[in-house]
Amino acid sequence: MSKMPKTAKASLLIVFFFLASAAVSYTTLGFTNVFSKKNTFQETNNFPSKPIPTPKTESVISVLLLGYGGAGHDGGTLSDVLMLVRLDYASKQVALISIPRDLWVNLPVRSDLSQHFKINMAHAIGLDDSQYGLKQPQYQGELGGGEMAKYAVTTVTGIPVDYFVSVDFAKFSQAIDLLDGIEVEIPVDFDDYFYPIKGLENETCGFSPEEIDKFHVDFSGFDLEKQFTCRYEHLHFEKGTSHMDGQTALKFVRSRHSDQHGGDFARSIRQQAILVATKNKLLALGALNNPMEFVNTIGSIIRTDFDFAGVTDLINVVGNTDEYEINSINLTTDNVFSNTTSEAGAYILIPKEGADKWNPVHAFIANSLNSH
Repeated sequence: MSKMPKTAKASLLIVFFFLASAAVSYTTLGFTNVFSKKNTFQETNNFPSKPIPTPKTESVISVLLLGYGGAGHDGGTLSDVLMLVRLDYASKQVALISIPRDLWVNLPVRSDLSQHFKINMAHAIGLDDSQYGLKQPQYQGELGGGEMAKYAVTTVTGIPVDYFVSVDFAKFSQAIDLLDGIEVEIPVDFDDYFYPIKGLENETCGFSPEEIDKFHVDFSGFDLEKQFTCRYEHLHFEKGTSHMDGQTALKFVRSRHSDQHGGDFARSIRQQAILVATKNKLLALGALNNPMEFVNTIGSIIRTDFDFAGVTDLINVVGNTDEYEINSINLTTDNVFSNTTSEAGAYILIPKEGADKWNPVHAFIANSLNSH
């Protein structure tokens, strides 16, 4: 377990800003779609909203943060980011538990059937009521994605997840443009020669059908895709402070194929850098003092199963985030997971003790929390 107070506090601040902005939009703009409604099945099957605990009752609440690509991206509802935020009001401590998106988990895709998927599929399956229309009621409707992801993360961590907040990264870029861009601290120099260009996914790049057929014989997976270089653009970022507009910031956080700064851990660092920069710009502009246009955009960026009263209660109970000691628990192959492949040959992560053996992972997290 490692301390990362600056970036973690920025993450916490930006989430609370989103929620506070949503609360403002609820009261001033009538913008109620941020607060997703329980569907009728959930109401009749007794899935009520959980009230916000207070130090006089419970002292811990857990919120799952989900980030997804949004419309216009392949797998736009897959959750690129899964982070469980565990707040303990009494002890003024916050734990950020990062969940690798390649974890192999068993998901309830039907009321009578579970099936293994990567954990980043949970949000997508929950939102897809056409292909997965036989799910249990709590995993259907506009809350379905968050609820399925909460189920998966609870399975992995052993911590009941109270609420979720999902952020559409594509629309997040619009909010950054409304701020006239942000100043981002880039941690290292890096290049990505294979950032996909929207609309060119099926471009032949001038190759003949015979050449393309040969590519399919000689290559597979991403090695096959790399033969079609016209489908990609070259991204280059230099270490240091850089002004980014919304699209540049989106490319910065979504870049996947850099030899110098690729992989999920690097992406997590970059996502934190964007959160820090956004928080700094918001504070510099005094955005909370005049939030109307920004709030209007925020309403299309986030979804949550908090209700309006719950947001205001949470903000009041949490208080000054600067008073909190914040730590990060990273679940990796260095501690609890092993690399392997699925039957279909996909790269996946499973517990070191074997697939679906989550108890040692739960114990590691509990020990990490208790040792602090």
